[in-house]
Amino acid sequence: MATIPKVVYKTPNPEARVSEGYTIFAEVLSGATAPANCWVVKEIHGYWDEAEPDPKQKFKNRATSLSPTDPQHCVTIQEAHKIIDEQVLYRAKTGFKYLLMLNMMGPPHDRFEILRDGTYQEILPTTIVVEQPTEGKPMPGGLPPYGRGQRPR
Repeated sequence: MATIPKVVYKTPNPEARVSEGYTIFAEVLSGATAPANCWVVKEIHGYWDEAEPDPKQKFKNRATSLSPTDPQHCVTIQEAHKIIDEQVLYRAKTGFKYLLMLNMMGPPHDRFEILRDGTYQEILPTTIVVEQPTEGKPMPGGLPPYGRGQRPR
């Protein structure tokens, strides 16, 4: 079981071209020793290529950048959500300030810009600037916007 992933990008419209990003989520560690403290936060870095015709090949250069395996790193679900939010803010400070989350109740994704003060500002579909692809091979970038969405707090 896993939480709803939060995916951060450097561009507000990662589907326009290959986009670099991080997916941050928590999941239950199979070796957890306490039922309440069984969650670990994970992070995956990679590049999402919307133009790739094979759905299994859209995610490029996948690399796990955070993946604790020792039960000593297990936390409660509430603590896991706090750690996820802290990691999202850390990535925003390094330029990954656009958050994309699947919305199960409406359009496919909710989009947010993470502001300097750590708050989220929703990006409405009418404010998204569609980037024109560059000539030649697109630049690397992005992670898949997968999972079931929830709005950031």
